[in-house]
Amino acid sequence: MNTNQTTLPTSSNKFTVTNSLELVGGTQKTWKEMITQIGQTIEQPNTQTSRQDMSSLNYNVTHLNRMDCPLQLNPQTATFNDIAIHALLRQRLKPSTIEKHLRYARFMETHIIPVDFRNPSFENFLRHMDYREQIEQATPNALIHQWKAMQTFLKAYGIPFGEGTGWNYRPPSAQQPRKRILPLPETVNQFFHHTYAEDPYENALYQYLFYHSFLIGWRVPSEIITMKVSDIHLDSPKPHIMITEPKKHNRTRLLYNIEPAILTSSIHKSFKNWIEHWRPKVANQNSGDALYLQSDGKPFTTRHLGHNLSKHGKQIWKEFRPYDMQHWCAVARLIKTKVETKNFDIFEVQKWLGHEESATTHIYVSQATDYYNHLPVEWISLALKPSQLAGKRDKEKIDRTHFLALLTGISPRNQSGPVEI
Repeated sequence: MNTNQTTLPTSSNKFTVTNSLELVGGTQKTWKEMITQIGQTIEQPNTQTSRQDMSSLNYNVTHLNRMDCPLQLNPQTATFNDIAIHALLRQRLKPSTIEKHLRYARFMETHIIPVDFRNPSFENFLRHMDYREQIEQATPNALIHQWKAMQTFLKAYGIPFGEGTGWNYRPPSAQQPRKRILPLPETVNQFFHHTYAEDPYENALYQYLFYHSFLIGWRVPSEIITMKVSDIHLDSPKPHIMITEPKKHNRTRLLYNIEPAILTSSIHKSFKNWIEHWRPKVANQNSGDALYLQSDGKPFTTRHLGHNLSKHGKQIWKEFRPYDMQHWCAVARLIKTKVETKNFDIFEVQKWLGHEESATTHIYVSQATDYYNHLPVEWISLALKPSQLAGKRDKEKIDRTHFLALLTGISPRNQSGPVEI
């Protein structure tokens, strides 16, 4: 590969770059100056600052001209900053994916058998991977992530890989994830009423976050972060919410037929109550249109929200991970279709969760079957049960009615209005 002079075509002309870190497009700026303009600190690993900068990378880079990004970089002079911007602009990777790849790359670069990213060679890389697999007994998933990280660098350098090239590494097959034990509806109900903080707003914030996340089943925390007040359409002829999916390049999906207890009820932790009562308590000039706000009125960062949800969730369910809420929703909504139609309606749940392939949704059917056999009632309604009906005296009534009305006439806190929710 010739890294001293590269011809870069555009739709109307060609530009010759004498150094692979210079910009195309006829400007005099260099790639280094471009990164300085963004103000990234990606080179500083394991710091809160670098995480925050990486999370805002997608926003900052929109102010730059894509035509100013080189098609390939010089491995002898390119930094991790260079790789990050190239991965975003040319490889169209998500900032969170780029951060993960760079984290693995730093590990590989400082390993006892290091990978030389300045002079990449397959022999050097393979020696490192063999040591990781045979001596350190790294998991297949770890090796796969390292190979993906290496591919990010190879793409940036313009080095081909795969069958028929000098780079044809084949990692072991990924491990199949173990089935997670999910909390039963009664435990999920505790997430909605637990006291997480003495401050009323902080406490309500996490009660609402858990309530919405278990019942909507969006991807946590990425899809929560993107939610705006304007995404909640309560006054539409057919009320619905719009969810942006960062995992799918910010495509959107619309959710209709949301239970009133989740969307519009005045006596539950609904979106309506959150927007009209709680969010205004802290909203300020820093809030923008973000749906969920920290106590200071600022929107969450992805890592901060994920960390806090994990910390608070473990108070209720010691094995809790934020992903469990989407997993629980998938199983619960499959059980809901089973109760209502006598069959698992995979297509309906697929649309609800935003799965591209029905096979993804089908993965949950086996577990939904097991849980349905254990507790053959409508899980979502049971999780929404009002606490005053949770006594032994009303147990038969709860199981018999399945809460088909979704409790729209009963307050879950035995209070009269949304202020107390």
